[in-house]
Amino acid sequence: MGVAAVLAGAVVALPAMAGSETITAVNEGIYGHHWSPGTLTVSEGGVVTLSNPTEVDHGVEWRSGPTKPSCSGVPVGTSAAASGTNWSGTCTFTTPGVYTFYCTVHGPAMTGTITVNANGSTTTTMTGPATQPQGASTTPTTPAASPGYGPEVTRSLSGTGGSPLAGSASSALKLSGTQHGGSVHGSLAVSQAGSGGRLEVLLLARRASLASAARRSPVQVGRLVRSPLRAGTVLFTVALDAKGRHALRLQRRLPLSARIVLASPRGSAVTITRALLVRP
Repeated sequence: MGVAAVLAGAVVALPAMAGSETITAVNEGIYGHHWSPGTLTVSEGGVVTLSNPTEVDHGVEWRSGPTKPSCSGVPVGTSAAASGTNWSGTCTFTTPGVYTFYCTVHGPAMTGTITVNANGSTTTTMTGPATQPQGASTTPTTPAASPGYGPEVTRSLSGTGGSPLAGSASSALKLSGTQHGGSVHGSLAVSQAGSGGRLEVLLLARRASLASAARRSPVQVGRLVRSPLRAGTVLFTVALDAKGRHALRLQRRLPLSARIVLASPRGSAVTITRALLVRP
């Protein structure tokens, strides 16, 4: 017993090693996607396991950091093509600093931050939906429901330099609730703070609308990314992909959710989700 007590004391006295931590993609309902935990601190040389154990596509885009970590088994890229379901891999961080990453599908609305220390400490901070870089704040608001696919949701991620939107979400975004043809058209008013930023528009359909009701998570049927942006009115057109066009031909109507993500180059981001209906 005495020897065991001495050994236990020796173990407690040892400095923290690099170790391994885990960040997991989490989905809550149709619109809620976040990394859990959203912020993580590891020591130099630490290994972080990143995983997506769900049926919703997620990937990793490294947005900032002193270097790019070495990753294995993680879909890493700059577009939704670098994504997948039910994956797990690891990334090794050998250079101290702050690393920020987005989901390649959901952009700044699904942000995570990993801080690599050189002092050997390892801590974890748990966060909820719409996680954000350390020090930022998230203020979600839910306006009145829109007809069709579901409610309109506005979610903002604060940073420096003010909102990238010119005005409120309801006035800045012009998007008809009923669209015709194989594309969705709209416009967005971008402020000076949003100049040089990035616009992403995702079209999401219920699986039931695509004759695949076995899974309840939405399916991406169109995507547009534009950058860098200029201040002023930005027009956008997002074409339906082959799945969306096929469903529209069969059913003659296709309820969609349009997710618009506007991110400024200084860290501010706004996500607007709007319901709409596409007809031939």
